Amino acid sequence: MSIQPMQNLNSERENDLHAFFYPNSIAVIGASQNPRKPNGIPLYLLSMFGYQGDVYPVNPQYDRVGGLKCYPSILDLGAPIDLAIIGVAEAQAMKVLKECAEKQVKAAIVFTSGFAEVSEEGRSKQVEMKKLAVKSGMRILGPNCLGILNYYNGSMASFFYNQERNDLFHPEKLSFITQSGGLGGIIYQMVIQLSIGFNYFVSTGNEADVSFAEVMKYLTERDEVSIIAGYLEGLQGDGKLFVEACRNALEKRKLVTILKVGRTARGAAAAASHTGALVGSDAVYDGLFKQYGVSRADDVEQMNALIALYATGRLPAGKRMAVITISGGGGVVVTDKCPEYGLQVVSLTEKTQQSLREFFPAYGAVGNPVDLTAQLFVDAELFQRALRLVMQDPEIDVGGFFYNLEMPDPEAVKKIIEVYNEIKKPLIVFTWPTGQDYALEAKNNLVRAGVPVIEHVPSGLWAISALADWVQKTKKPRIYPVYTAGKEKEKCLGLINPDQSETVGAMTEWRSKLVLETYGIPVTREILAVTREDVLQAAAEIGYPVALKIMSPDLLHKTEAGGVVLNVSDSTGIEKAFQGLIERVGLYKPEAIIEGVLVQEMLPPGLEAIIGIKKDPIFGPAVVFGLGGIFVEVLKDAVTRVAPLCEEDARSMINELKGKALLDGVRGQLPRDVDALVSILLKVSRLAVELEDSIEEMDINPLIVYEKGSGAVAADALIIPK
Repeated sequence: MSIQPMQNLNSERENDLHAFFYPNSIAVIGASQNPRKPNGIPLYLLSMFGYQGDVYPVNPQYDRVGGLKCYPSILDLGAPIDLAIIGVAEAQAMKVLKECAEKQVKAAIVFTSGFAEVSEEGRSKQVEMKKLAVKSGMRILGPNCLGILNYYNGSMASFFYNQERNDLFHPEKLSFITQSGGLGGIIYQMVIQLSIGFNYFVSTGNEADVSFAEVMKYLTERDEVSIIAGYLEGLQGDGKLFVEACRNALEKRKLVTILKVGRTARGAAAAASHTGALVGSDAVYDGLFKQYGVSRADDVEQMNALIALYATGRLPAGKRMAVITISGGGGVVVTDKCPEYGLQVVSLTEKTQQSLREFFPAYGAVGNPVDLTAQLFVDAELFQRALRLVMQDPEIDVGGFFYNLEMPDPEAVKKIIEVYNEIKKPLIVFTWPTGQDYALEAKNNLVRAGVPVIEHVPSGLWAISALADWVQKTKKPRIYPVYTAGKEKEKCLGLINPDQSETVGAMTEWRSKLVLETYGIPVTREILAVTREDVLQAAAEIGYPVALKIMSPDLLHKTEAGGVVLNVSDSTGIEKAFQGLIERVGLYKPEAIIEGVLVQEMLPPGLEAIIGIKKDPIFGPAVVFGLGGIFVEVLKDAVTRVAPLCEEDARSMINELKGKALLDGVRGQLPRDVDALVSILLKVSRLAVELEDSIEEMDINPLIVYEKGSGAVAADALIIPK
């Protein structure tokens, strides 16, 4: 095994996406003279935003559209075409796409709906669309999509109507990818209201060809992109490219925040029916996002709050929070919520508190939260001085200012803006939605000045915490192993599939643990015996007490079959246990194939854990870790990451457990051997990667974890071959 950065998985067709974003020529097929129709809006937008390339309307019904010559077919164009926008009816879409392929168009955007999102017949047509893209080399975005907006060159290849905005404080800031056109448009409008503009907006629709992962990978490679947000229902099979895009963004310090839906079974089903996307295990998505620093938002408000905070360019150095308020109750609301998001409302330094006391009214609070009181707020000089002192305190990383926009003071906003521009640390203004005209004007003035205003306290606190986590994630080197498969893999393939034919069913514990042992994972001392004499000899060699376990691929639940005997203490007990075990198993399932009886050492007690591998249909092998017994069965206290793991991944899995205190040592117990756990997790990760094509699932259950320095041992294991 060599330790190197993870190798790139460059798609052969990846560079073909450039024609979608920077085309020199665009054909609008099905162009309409009505600028309000989906197939008429692109021509209007291209003109409005000053696109400088060549534009060719195509529609046999017209001679001219939008002041431009209109052509009957794309095949009638003499000039080469980089991008075709297809806005024809579903019945004509494939015919038009084939003509584009014949014309050697580089890229096509299909607005048309009526494919995989509605019926099996539509799905079949979408498969045909994919085959055309692969055969011709022409990339296809959609169908059933809004298209692409590029605000750098005015290439508005979309029917999403939007206007030029020259009043945004943060223009050309956000790159956005969405699998839902309608919700994507709503998010667009919400972000614009935060005075944040887009550089790229991409609607991928049904993803017959170009996928969310491909677009994201393309954007991570562009220098002008600093933040990528997305609405994701599910990936359709290019999970490893998505992993590469996430890794690429983290390495290049590009913030990624994604609203990934489908957490619940019903939500996942709704997502699948909406786009035809394959929604993988939510736990795997969740683990992957944590692994690569992707901020997973639970709702639009959280995502937009993070976008607003990041757009300011002020990154929190940590999670020490100052809560500043003009309402004691408001300060309590914010303070009470902070711990839910890992934010620490720390005390201000004595120096800061003393400086505040010099001009605060007696009933004002100076500790944290800091209550400015309405009396202090009406004095501009004192109000500004208080904010400066709090935000300059060395104990504070970020501030949250709970402010009532409905206070009828036209100068208040100016005061806030002045202080905001003087300080360097991130500061969010918390308020709530209002219908008062002067309050709306106050909010808009703050936002247009670049001050992040959040109308939902929990979303703002989540955003602060998420951004602080991302900052720390970017500081830690993540060196992923690149495995060079050798004798270990070759030996294990023989164990998994000994007769070189397809293995049916699960492997026995003995055979499974031989695979673990080959990869250096500690297992119990054990010997497979066949006869009574073999069992006696094995027990003597291992040393009493021992356990006897029946080994049969037909009896995976050994205890239910009466195939386990524990704590056998002498040779007399061995003979009796062996005889009884064989008889019980014979009665339970006479036709069962028996490999033998496993004679195994009895391990001393320790903390039980579980480590497993699950082959995810999107991302490949995922490693699962949790504490045993009630923690997994009842509390579902388990953590997932996508293989391969680096050491930081392994340690974060351990630290993330709700029952982590048991590993640290509680009620007089000594801490457990966390370093041994990390080592085993990394070895399991290697096994998962090298045997990806041979193993569907694997469980080490239980893994007995001993005191620090004493290691951990796999007491039982199960491998289900692919």
